[in-house]
Amino acid sequence: MIKNIMISGILGGIVMFIVMAAFRLFLPALGNATLLAMPDQVPIHAQLKERITKPGTYVVPYLSPERRSALFPDYLNEPIFAVTYKGHTHSTVPGFASFGMLSFLLAPTAAAWLLSQTSERILATYLRRVLFVSALGLFIAVSADLMRSLTDELPLAFVAGRATYSVVTWVLIGLILAWRIKPQGAGS
Repeated sequence: MIKNIMISGILGGIVMFIVMAAFRLFLPALGNATLLAMPDQVPIHAQLKERITKPGTYVVPYLSPERRSALFPDYLNEPIFAVTYKGHTHSTVPGFASFGMLSFLLAPTAAAWLLSQTSERILATYLRRVLFVSALGLFIAVSADLMRSLTDELPLAFVAGRATYSVVTWVLIGLILAWRIKPQGAGS
């Protein structure tokens, strides 16, 4: 069964990668919907590079109540800016060499394992197995994509696109995993 779970995870990872590539190819704005070019980038970049040296997300203005009135008399009506510095340059971005690429294998493998551990009633039919894995995508869409939109105040179109991506990806992974993971007596 472990071999079957691993093979299922690899196949699911391949599906996940293909769906991600297709979404980026055919819906390129989906991945960049929240990335906007800053006007006057050169002087702003120079100031940020000089002042921000430790990776993190910086919020401006973000002051203690004591300092607010002295520095920003109308603090509550000031616009809020967030700057994230990840600690690398364009030439040192980890990208697919990082943990991100590993998630293409870990997530579907974990789903395959969860499916293999579920009740015989769910495992009994192909449709129930597909729905079980698809429910994971729905869970991700609601718990991760929707929550991120609320905390990061992302545009609704971006959130809907991310949620659609999650659900479509996991339905397709569900088709593969349901084909591979069957009740113990049904054979591999």
